Amino acid sequence: METEVNAQRAAFAGPPAPGRQPTPGRRESPVMRRLLLGATLLYVGATALAVALFGHLLLSRDVVFVWLMGGLLILSLNNPRRWVRGMVVDWLPFIVFLFAYDYARSIADTTGIGAHYHPQIDIDRFLFGTPIPTIWLQHHFYHPPHAAVYDYAAWVVYLTHFFGTLTLAAILWRFAYPMFKKWRTLVMWLSAAGFTTYVLFPASPPWLASQRFLIGHIEKIKDQMFTHTGTKAITSAVENNWVDKVAAVPSLHAAFPFMMMLLFWNRGWKWRIGFAAYSLAMGLTLVYTGEHYVADVLFGYLYAGVTFALVTLYWRRKATRQAAARSAERHGARAPVPAPAAVSAGEPVA
Repeated sequence: METEVNAQRAAFAGPPAPGRQPTPGRRESPVMRRLLLGATLLYVGATALAVALFGHLLLSRDVVFVWLMGGLLILSLNNPRRWVRGMVVDWLPFIVFLFAYDYARSIADTTGIGAHYHPQIDIDRFLFGTPIPTIWLQHHFYHPPHAAVYDYAAWVVYLTHFFGTLTLAAILWRFAYPMFKKWRTLVMWLSAAGFTTYVLFPASPPWLASQRFLIGHIEKIKDQMFTHTGTKAITSAVENNWVDKVAAVPSLHAAFPFMMMLLFWNRGWKWRIGFAAYSLAMGLTLVYTGEHYVADVLFGYLYAGVTFALVTLYWRRKATRQAAARSAERHGARAPVPAPAAVSAGEPVA
């Protein structure tokens, strides 16, 4: 039974990263593994209970990061040295980059470039006619001040963006380290591509265009659902006012779930279907709640696909070069040593 479990974990994790050979160490006891998983589930359950009692959601990146590191510490109690090393080597550079991205994005609209309002509206009208999808969906399905079941579902899907990326990274770090390194690289490059676009092409979301009477009336469903549920996000001292209202193209809310699907594409149909459903649910939620146009979502998918393709191409070429170098080293070691050239009598032979 233990052999089957280890085989399944190895299949999920995939082969070791290039240049990183597996190191022998203490075998993880199945009993200890179950105890640590149980303690982690209690940790998650206690957090959910606290949220339900006090109505404060963990959405700020710094708060989510601290909470996730606490969960990883519980999972790593059988090997705390790996957790400490991971905090310094794996997580510290990653989270510093993400904080730098958040701060830079908050000042991306201070370059003097005016926000774009019409291109996204024109694309949605070209694809779907009039009214555009956000207007049509809210007119047919959203009936304030009441909230339907699907309104709550859309709100939950929207909120997963704020902790989904880091949560997946934490799970991969603990159970599939090579995939964690890949996911970290993809997140950083996708964030960099999105930030560059926000600087060069600031774009407004539908709710902001509605306030300027460029399209029909749109309700900010996300904000109203906080009122319906009686909850609010925990205020972050680090990320206070780090908001860019004209960073709608591309929609990274849509891009990251799509990137998850691409990362797990070769893991089987259950992973493809699961992440594809999540990606589509996020895209529909963003359009329905007035946070993004369909054009923004499609550009998010495009950015994720191009980023994944380019990074994957780099990995493959790097692996090919490393394999060629190793092959050359092996053949060089086996090559016969050439005999010294003939020398004249009395000449010393080196």
